[in-house]
Amino acid sequence: MPTRHGRHTSKRRSRRKRQGGKIVWFLILTLAAGLLSAYALSQATGTSRADDPGPSSTRTDGPDAGPAFEDTVVKIDVLGDSYTAGSTDGGRGAANWTRLVGTRLTDGGDTVELNVMAQPGAGYTTRGNAGLHFREIATLRLREDADIVLVQGSRNDGVQTWDAMYTAAKSLYADIRTRAPGARVIAVGPAVDPVPDFVQANNDAMAQAADEEGVRYVDALADGWFSDGGTAFFSEDGIHPTDAGHEYLAEKIFPLLEGTLREIQPV
Repeated sequence: MPTRHGRHTSKRRSRRKRQGGKIVWFLILTLAAGLLSAYALSQATGTSRADDPGPSSTRTDGPDAGPAFEDTVVKIDVLGDSYTAGSTDGGRGAANWTRLVGTRLTDGGDTVELNVMAQPGAGYTTRGNAGLHFREIATLRLREDADIVLVQGSRNDGVQTWDAMYTAAKSLYADIRTRAPGARVIAVGPAVDPVPDFVQANNDAMAQAADEEGVRYVDALADGWFSDGGTAFFSEDGIHPTDAGHEYLAEKIFPLLEGTLREIQPV
């Protein structure tokens, strides 16, 4: 019959055995976790980090190429009205000038990401269909890391005093500069034909504001956009561009964006 001392010794041995088993299992699990972590890290090559400037792609040149290098995606934000948003009269989907320009840039070997912030009826002072004007749209949707910002329009501002138009344009350009400090900013003025007096006056105020804020201003009126056969590019209302009108806008705007992109990423 086992003594009391013997029973105590047996219990201590059982506890040690159970504890030893737990330690062995702990070591096995720790080793397995380490192996899984090492495998996961080996598969993560080429993924972007949270502090990366944007999506990137890698490529190699030739069959015996050296280390791959990253091509930075150029982020282009476009702010505009129905000329940019498209309408039932034209410019929907792949026929939109922003899509045409984006495709052309991509086909040329550039990697771009467009953020189209267009609202029909909107302008510098006039709120569009969703109740916002350009400055409010930019506040909500302009990317802080945008590389290029293009502002298109607008004929929607109607009759304004020179001071009101100048102040609205200057405030918008200043906001863009503050929100996206690294961006190249281009403003394309209203493009209409014939040109009402109020559109010309608004255009002049916008041009001065752009000059003072260091924004490149494209005077579409002075450059004669749509002046040659312009009516062929608009619907019957004379306001909304057709698909042909969007093709024409793409031809005009592509060189602006492509040239600016070359300043950012020389060939």
